[in-house]
Amino acid sequence: MNQVVCTLLFALVFGATLTHSAGHAGGLSQRCLCRGKLPKAVKPRWIHEVELFLPSPSCSKTEIILTVIVKGKGKGKEVNRKLKMCLDPNERQGQRLLKGKRKLNKKQRKRGRKEKIKKFDDKGGY
Repeated sequence: MNQVVCTLLFALVFGATLTHSAGHAGGLSQRCLCRGKLPKAVKPRWIHEVELFLPSPSCSKTEIILTVIVKGKGKGKEVNRKLKMCLDPNERQGQRLLKGKRKLNKKQRKRGRKEKIKKFDDKGGY
């Protein structure tokens, strides 16, 4: 009888722990890539690559990460450094980048699909 009670108690505690932790996939702390104050804008000529991370279980924010090429001088010649930086998605440049990414994704979805070509009749209709 004692073994049955211990088994049921273990199952009850395990089930309660499992249901409580199901909503917290990343734990209590979020693992966002962008922290702190985000810049409002970056010079477009510096932008080399744009990465977009939508909200997920590990981070509830939309994140825009830019790979920026910064030119500088070192040891008598020009040096290009690639830096990764975050951009505020709520500001004007961030909204434009998000809008452009959405348009790009729509175009990529249509790639490879043949569209129907409507022929024009002599009567003035399609």
